[in-house]
Amino acid sequence: MESAVLPLLKARLGISTDSRDALLNALIIGIVSDCLNTHGIALEEAKAEHVMFVLDWATWKYQHPEDGTTPRSIQFRLKNLIIQKAGESSADMG
Repeated sequence: MESAVLPLLKARLGISTDSRDALLNALIIGIVSDCLNTHGIALEEAKAEHVMFVLDWATWKYQHPEDGTTPRSIQFRLKNLIIQKAGESSADMG
């Protein structure tokens, strides 16, 4: 996921050097890991909506290092991913 999101994140933030790559990759990895370990959602680099979700969340996290309340738009998209996962799981059972 880092290879897909990192260049987009740098472009969005106006970063043209590699000096912040370690921090930006840590944000991306943390989001992907949180989705998998906390919510059971395996984000896929091939799905544009997953890339954009990670991009938007990483942008917000970078711009708000003190953390705080995650924006409603990101919360809404995360809940939609959780619902989609639940729908896929129930479809597999039936």
